[in-house]
Amino acid sequence: MAKYEGLAHELSRLVASGGPQAPLRICEAVVASSLADGAAVTLISDPDRQEPICATDEIATRLDELQFNLAEGPCLDAHTLGHPVLVSDIADTADTRWPGFADGARATSARALYALPMRIGGARLGILDLYRLEHGPLSREEVTMALRAADAATWAVLNPAVSGRQAPPELLEDLIGGGLARAEVHQATGMVAVQLGVPVATALARLRAHAFAQDRPLIDVARDVVARRLTLEPNTGPTDRPTGHEQTDRDNGRGNDRGNDDGNDDDGHNGHDTDLA
Repeated sequence: MAKYEGLAHELSRLVASGGPQAPLRICEAVVASSLADGAAVTLISDPDRQEPICATDEIATRLDELQFNLAEGPCLDAHTLGHPVLVSDIADTADTRWPGFADGARATSARALYALPMRIGGARLGILDLYRLEHGPLSREEVTMALRAADAATWAVLNPAVSGRQAPPELLEDLIGGGLARAEVHQATGMVAVQLGVPVATALARLRAHAFAQDRPLIDVARDVVARRLTLEPNTGPTDRPTGHEQTDRDNGRGNDRGNDDGNDDDGHNGHDTDLA
């Protein structure tokens, strides 16, 4: 632990000092220690209810966004399984657990991704995502420090005595079965469900398929639906009727293929969680 002794002390200091920027400062301390090249904290109550708290850079933000948009990826598996999911080589095409996420992640500069669950006892609260620009596994010491950082992030986010309730109140309620933080997505999901006469889960899958086909953030698509700039048509896949500025893939046929691959795939991974050396 000698290599990361300074990080251990800094994590303790940041948790003790608290404040609204503590989660981000913890991520920055992890990066400064060379444990990772980027980091992000996301709170999760279920795959469709996520709240990004902070990220050190655009790559970390993009990796988090991909996993929310596609409802698949290492962080969601780590949250579900309750233990780290360590991907030492994002470019490894033999890893078929998250095909949609893997394609998007390979387009970034990240080459390894490590998802560490944030837990208090048996309660699973979220994920600390770390990435590196070079592929390779974490050492035993590095896994230990990454888990310590996840513990620090947990306390910084949820302990009112040290953080002043950094997490949005609606998300704190959501973690115990109450409110919802990404309200636009869920409002749009409800609207699509009513418009198409389909279950909510199907409506959300349609939104995700459309966002994936258009290479747009799911939240942006949801806002267009809520503002009535975008209307999804029944039985047409993600190539839905746009209004205003929205563009579709109808002309090149890309939408239907991706819609079928993304919106209807509930088995995007095989559940493995071992490191890929």
